[in-house]
Amino acid sequence: MRAVQLIKPGDLKCVDIPKPEVREDGDVLIKVKACGVCGSDLERVMVKGAYRHPITIGHEFSGVVEDIYDKESDISKGDRVTVMPLIPCGKCDYCKIGQYVFCEDYLYYGSRIDGAMAEYLVVKADNILKLPMKVDFEMGAMTDPVSVALHAIRKASVIPGQSAVVFGLGAIGFLALQWLKTVGCTKTIAVDVFDEKLGLAQALGADICINAKKEDAVKTIRDNTSGRGADIAVELAGSKIAQVQAVEGIRNMGKVIYCGISYDDLVIPNATLSRILRAEITIMGAWNSLNSPLPVNEWQSSLEFMDSSRIKTLPLISHRFKLEECQEAFDMMYNKKDIYNKVIFKPEMA
Repeated sequence: MRAVQLIKPGDLKCVDIPKPEVREDGDVLIKVKACGVCGSDLERVMVKGAYRHPITIGHEFSGVVEDIYDKESDISKGDRVTVMPLIPCGKCDYCKIGQYVFCEDYLYYGSRIDGAMAEYLVVKADNILKLPMKVDFEMGAMTDPVSVALHAIRKASVIPGQSAVVFGLGAIGFLALQWLKTVGCTKTIAVDVFDEKLGLAQALGADICINAKKEDAVKTIRDNTSGRGADIAVELAGSKIAQVQAVEGIRNMGKVIYCGISYDDLVIPNATLSRILRAEITIMGAWNSLNSPLPVNEWQSSLEFMDSSRIKTLPLISHRFKLEECQEAFDMMYNKKDIYNKVIFKPEMA
């Protein structure tokens, strides 16, 4: 089969490798229909590398069940599915309380073991969720970022009627804006540096759009919130500038959620630190998503909200590529040769 493998940082190839087979209880063979590129994939592929090389990349995906080892499973051949990429150990303290995202000995498709940017992948049955009727394969491949956005917004404990600002319009930023509207924010503010992205944010329901290159983002946020600032700020740019603006742009006793992956040190100016203290601002981190059954499975919720069209993902897909175009696609993203949102690889694409 064909698979996109990271040979070394910056060196990506579509190669022929043996098609995987189911070998033990719980193994399920998936024929991959769509695989998205995560922001973490970009840094891993172009700069940092993975845990081993070569490795097949990709962890945001959907497909069709082609074979299954455990014949008594409720999963059947032909099922349309998406797959949670984190495989928890099930033994550490965090796994015992259902907080799998903090597992101390986990595996992960596409970074620690082979991933889904390929024609086929064997996964664990416990990681599979069936796609609802109205969720197609491209939407199914976006269940991961939809649930990551949901996880961040749940941290904010939104009260209906509150205002919120999102810094950074990658795919998760667009999804966070939609979740904020869905859970009751009556004023949502989008901040980015590309007018094209701000135009899409407006089309998806953002009430106010701010180009931070053209205007003072903090002043404009305050001008549109009666001078006091937003109730909630969600930082998804991973930018040290936006990380400070998030604090400066919210009200006293407001909440800041840091969710964007950052590769720079955050140096907090003294005035900003003073504001955190004097305004008693709550700062929280949000990482990945939860798939434990209580209080809610964020992956299942994401599928249900996509199925009902309350969360829209297809408008976020800006580029579609064949597996053979892997190096070209990652060069485009890393070197910012084009404005992109979500990039999808389709193994069957001619």
